[in-house]
Amino acid sequence: MALAHNFFSRPYFRFRTSPRTHRQSAAVSGSPPAETGGLAGPGWQVTADPRLTVTVTPAAGVVTVVLAGELDLVSRPVLAEQLELIGRDKPARIVFDLAGTLFADLGSTRLLVCGGSAAAGQPPVLRRPGPGVRRILQLTGLDAYCEIEG
Repeated sequence: MALAHNFFSRPYFRFRTSPRTHRQSAAVSGSPPAETGGLAGPGWQVTADPRLTVTVTPAAGVVTVVLAGELDLVSRPVLAEQLELIGRDKPARIVFDLAGTLFADLGSTRLLVCGGSAAAGQPPVLRRPGPGVRRILQLTGLDAYCEIEG
């Protein structure tokens, strides 16, 4: 039986809960593009509960997103919101540094690959993913839609 929709066609980078929830659960340091008007600034850091810290550093068309903690259903909306902010300026490339990621579920991994591709217009780079994330990428075939370093 065929699926009614294409697995990669849905824009999961737009998945959000209400902005009020984000403001209450995420602490921002630095200046996200919504406040500065673009990715020209030094970057910013968002902490979602104790589960996830997202650090965004733009430089010469390449945006590096360092993820530390757990990527799961609870922290996914914060990551989605950051990808949406990054995507507004259409960077040439997005690099996700996953060295500090302790756990990632399938939905979050799919968000990284599909949302990163949609935001930059080319496959994202997943730098230093752990064995669990690599296994999810291989089992689902998502490894064909991104570049894996380290």
